[in-house]
Amino acid sequence: MRSRLAAVSLALAVAAALLTVPLTAAPASAAPARCAAHGDVVRETSAGGVLAGRTPLLVASYNIVGYNASKGSVPRWESRADRLVGMIMRCAPDVIGLQEASEAWMQRRPAGSRNHAQYEHVLDLMNARTPGAPYRLTNTNRKSCPTTGSNPAVWNGTWKGERAPWRTCRTSTSASSSDNRTIYDSRVLTVVRQGVRKLSSATGTARTLDWTVFRVKSSGREFVFGNTHLDARYRNQSITTSVSNTFRRKQASQILSTMAQVRAMRGGKLPAVLTGDLNSTGRVRSTTAVDDFTRAGLVDVLGTDRRVYRSKSAKWRGSCKSVGVTKSLASGRTVRVPLHVQRRINVAYHSSNAGDKGPGTAKNTCMYRDKKFKRPRGSTPAAYYRHQGTRIDYVLASGFFSRGWETVVDANLRKAKYSRTPPSDHNMIATTLAF
Repeated sequence: MRSRLAAVSLALAVAAALLTVPLTAAPASAAPARCAAHGDVVRETSAGGVLAGRTPLLVASYNIVGYNASKGSVPRWESRADRLVGMIMRCAPDVIGLQEASEAWMQRRPAGSRNHAQYEHVLDLMNARTPGAPYRLTNTNRKSCPTTGSNPAVWNGTWKGERAPWRTCRTSTSASSSDNRTIYDSRVLTVVRQGVRKLSSATGTARTLDWTVFRVKSSGREFVFGNTHLDARYRNQSITTSVSNTFRRKQASQILSTMAQVRAMRGGKLPAVLTGDLNSTGRVRSTTAVDDFTRAGLVDVLGTDRRVYRSKSAKWRGSCKSVGVTKSLASGRTVRVPLHVQRRINVAYHSSNAGDKGPGTAKNTCMYRDKKFKRPRGSTPAAYYRHQGTRIDYVLASGFFSRGWETVVDANLRKAKYSRTPPSDHNMIATTLAF
């Protein structure tokens, strides 16, 4: 009982501390904060810990809204880029999958400055906040590198006296991962192999699986990281219609096929992580793309696997209640990933925060006891650990222990709202793993 109270106290302290994190990232001279119970996992994987000998890994996923999509209810990229990267650097992830990270040239750059894409701008800002500028892209290919016209490629920048390899503009339509881009910390990880799977598209927008085989430098262990973005709609159909859902399941099948091939490349079934905007909510009766992923052995690390959660009030994942800590999951002959997500921070916030009036205006129904949004569930962090909002953004894993989850927001726990307008219409999600 005493250890449980200590764990709850630590969780509340972490959540409270998050509310005081500066809105801009710390300068490069300061050590970055780490979210999603990273400190706990480091201790657990150290000598004498419950996971001694295993390797900690902090993974994140973030739909940042494309450069050219920043209009209307979403502010221009230039006005939100610094804050968005500040959200990323609250966690300083070992690897992050970005969605809607445009590869198109940024048109509104200052006169005379080097031309670059939105995802490169994110990388620049992350490196500017970190000693040694360690962050790198796994894929530098793009569909075109124009040298003439009104907005040509201009590559004259250097990084600390050396021309960085990711600065090279490589034209390859087949190798471009479009607006799915993966950024990693080169101090922690090294790329073994990297590739792209083109997915079927219902809208004409290029859909891809950006995959990488990483090796952890400290341990030599390898794992597969996948990053993707499934279609929200099938042509003009709503996101929740069966036809849209069926099309996303087709894309999921293509992803599963490629992930299985990649995991076998190194002579065995490597541990795997899949991040992304899957545009699939558990609060529907029909089978979703996420259901297909979990049936294939990838587990929703937040613990809302619909094969596991059943209750009188929710025969499908329609409830705001969290499953709780689940030590093992099994389905037939397939052994599931042990789930130990004892740290759930700000999980009542939806992963998509979009509303009619822009980011941060969506109603978070799980934060309220009544349908009229007049009775918040509580003003303390503890009230938010017991409920979780709707997600269309996921971290799915196989071969890992999952230890902590954070929906990274500027939270106002007293009023169950955002304390400041988010810099994207999605919230970043982060989880700490060990393998």
